[in-house]
Parts: sequence; C-alpha cells; structure tokens
Amino acid sequence: MEVLPSALKHGIAAADILHCLNLALAVDEVDQDPLRYLILGPDRGGNILELIVVDRPNGPCVIHAMRMREQYKKLLPKKGE
Repeated sequence: MEVLPSALKHGIAAADILHCLNLALAVDEVDQDPLRYLILGPDRGGNILELIVVDRPNGPCVIHAMRMREQYKKLLPKKGE
C-alpha cells in the first residue's frame, strides 16, 4: 500500500504504518466521497495508531497517521471480543 508524504508529517515511520495496517484492530468507514477508512492498530512498539486510508482507482493509500486520539478508543475491541 502506498504511504503518502502527508501520512509522515506526525513523525510516524512508514514501517510502523505498514505494521499497523497488517495488525489492524478496528476499521471504520468515515467518508464515502472519496471512500475513506479509519484504521486503528499497533505500531512496532505496541503504541496504537490511527490511520486514514483513501480508496483510489489506482489503489488505496495512507494519507494520515498519528498516535491514536482518545476519541477513537471506543472503537477498539473490548477484552474478550
């Protein structure tokens, strides 16, 4: 998946972004035009990241990555789920 420069502006490494994608804990559709997804998952150090992925005709790309904000914590699976 392509990681755009805008996804790196908060200091998250591309390797951490890809790790988050591979081990996603939650995926939520956030917009329809263009189709965007919020993805929550761990970086290589176990910190939970929030990513925004845009579905494009030429393939999806990550446009945003940062440490997960508190407002998204409710989307994470609860223990035992």
